[in-house]
Amino acid sequence: MIIFARKIICMEIKDKIISNSGKLFFKYGIRNITMDAIAEDLGISKRTIYENFKDKDELLKYCFEANTLEQNKVVDEILNNSENLIEAFIKIIKHNVNNFKLVNPIFFFDIKKYYSKLFELKIKKNNEKNIKRITDILNKGIREKIFRSEINVELVALLILEQYKLLGNQEVFPDTKFSKAEVFENISINFIRGIATEKGLILLEKYNS
Repeated sequence: MIIFARKIICMEIKDKIISNSGKLFFKYGIRNITMDAIAEDLGISKRTIYENFKDKDELLKYCFEANTLEQNKVVDEILNNSENLIEAFIKIIKHNVNNFKLVNPIFFFDIKKYYSKLFELKIKKNNEKNIKRITDILNKGIREKIFRSEINVELVALLILEQYKLLGNQEVFPDTKFSKAEVFENISINFIRGIATEKGLILLEKYNS
């Protein structure tokens, strides 16, 4: 019983380190946050962090995974509690736009310059799941007559993912001119317009007004 309780406490500490580190990385950038800063923010020793994570790269990897799980949970809740897919899409778009506004541009700079391989592995790992999720949603939208029945669902799913990759392209969308939130919102809304039926467009105007 005592061993089981200790395991629970260790998991709680590990989860807390991941949660707080993620918030600090988003707010100040990855390079600006040291293991010492994380330990100080949590009120624990740096040794405790290294007992749970080999290094900063491993901690960042866990932060990515935790963030993905959290965002998937939010999306599922929105999909399950919306009257139709257009309402769900608008809620998801607004949720992501708000998230982008909370992230320091330095975070994205650090990702691209110092942690691009780690981030690419995360994207690659989630691609198959994301394509299936988007494909299922598109097929549901076709059944609800919200999306046009003649679209190539597999192709459209791939196009959506590829367009979102443009968010990190500084040559096309420099941070000095466009915010990530603005780019994401415009890609999303205009993409929905392109595949929506008349019924879908009416709903889009209703929920996006």
